[in-house]
Amino acid sequence: MSLPRALTVTVTTLVALSCTPPPKVAPAPLRSDLVVLMPDPESGAVGAATITATSGGSVELTRASEGTRIVAGRAPGAAAPVADADVQRIFGGAMTVRPLAPKQFVLYFDTASETLTPESQALVPQIVTEVRGRPAPDLTVIGHTDTTGDAAANVQLGLRRATSIRDLLVAGGLDPSRVDVASHGEANLLVATPDNTAEARNRRVEVTVR
Repeated sequence: MSLPRALTVTVTTLVALSCTPPPKVAPAPLRSDLVVLMPDPESGAVGAATITATSGGSVELTRASEGTRIVAGRAPGAAAPVADADVQRIFGGAMTVRPLAPKQFVLYFDTASETLTPESQALVPQIVTEVRGRPAPDLTVIGHTDTTGDAAANVQLGLRRATSIRDLLVAGGLDPSRVDVASHGEANLLVATPDNTAEARNRRVEVTVR
C-alpha cells in the first residue's frame, strides 16, 4: 500500500510546480541624456540653446552650466544648474580633447603693394604663436585688394600678398604644407565701394588658423 501513496505525492508535487508563476523581470531603465550649456572656451561668452523633443515639448537653456535631462518619449526636463564638479566628471574627457576654435587675423597693406602696414607687421608674431600652440595646425591665407586698377591684375596682387604672408610664417617655423594660399582680388570687398576706389580696409590678407 506504500507504493500508490508515493506516486500520489509525486504527482501532487508536479502539479504544484506547474502552477508556480514565472519570475518577474524588472524593465530595463530608460536611457537619459544630459545636455548642458557651456560658455565659449575662448571668449567666455554664453549663448542659448533650445532643446526640443520629437515627442513634443521644449526647454531653453540660457545660463552657463544650465542643463536638462532628455528621456526618449518624454518632454525635456526643466532647466536646472549643473554643478561644476558634475560637469567635469561627466564631460571632462570630451572637453580635454576638444579642438581649439578657429582664429582669424586680418593684415592690411599699403596701396598697390605687398608691404604690410606697421600695425599689421606687428601681428605676424602673434600668428606664429597661435600656430605653435596647436598640435596639428592648418592655415588658410587669402589675399584681397581694393577696386583700383584692373580686376585681373588685382587677382595677381592679392595672390602676391597672400604668398608674402605665407613666406613670413614659414620663416617663423611653420610647415609650408599646412598652408593653403588663395586670392579673391577685388571680388570679396570688406567695404563696398565703386570701381577704381582706394579703400585701406579692402587691401588685406585674411589668415584663418585651425
